[in-house]
Amino acid sequence: MTLIEIAIALPIMLVALGMFVQMLGAGSILRKGATEEWAAVCAAQDTFERMRNEELSEVFKLYNADPFDDPMGPGTAPGHRFEIPGLTPLEGEEFVGEVFLPVIETGTSVVPVWELREDSDHIRLGAPRDLNGDAMIDDLDHAEDYSLLPIGIEVRWMSGHGPRLVRLQTVLTEYH
Repeated sequence: MTLIEIAIALPIMLVALGMFVQMLGAGSILRKGATEEWAAVCAAQDTFERMRNEELSEVFKLYNADPFDDPMGPGTAPGHRFEIPGLTPLEGEEFVGEVFLPVIETGTSVVPVWELREDSDHIRLGAPRDLNGDAMIDDLDHAEDYSLLPIGIEVRWMSGHGPRLVRLQTVLTEYH
């Protein structure tokens, strides 16, 4: 009788043990994915906090794609792209993080020029939008007179589950 019971119980225990081992493996993979996503969100929020610590009039110059308008000289500002330790950029990309501003590229492919414009089509940033508080949306460059600055940050990376994306937005403004 005991051999029959063991013969029945052993396969049941092996199946249960196999399920337990798979559950531990899946938990480890999920934990790694959650850790990566947490790193992405923290880096985006940290970038927003650094922006909030700057004078509003300087944020556009510090975080746009143009290195020639950096307040301390060309190439000295943080810029619009950033790395996050532990996250792997997507294939063909150098950085995982990118700052988005309501800009329109008006230059050429040889000499790109980015203008901070109220008539941009960045729907995720709430554009078109009045940036200087004159109750009008125009097609002028407001890099020098904005009082409201919508900002988006995207973090894109390759994880063990494939490409991942975290997107955050905020609006900076100056209260008087």
